Amino acid sequence: MACIARKYYPSKYKYVQNLKKDGKDVWCINMAGISKAKFDTERQAAIAVDKLLIAKGKEPVNILVRK
Repeated sequence: MACIARKYYPSKYKYVQNLKKDGKDVWCINMAGISKAKFDTERQAAIAVDKLLIAKGKEPVNILVRK
């Protein structure tokens, strides 16, 4: 299930949002043109954002670093 039409909460990482669902935290990617995939942890979502940015030829902004 995608993170759509729910209340989002900010994250300490760029392009990551938290969704409280049934008392459980679900983390989503918030980037234009990207499917709202959900992740169990904030860190997993942040790494996914970085991988998407690297795939687009851009610099990662959260956890990963380009060598």
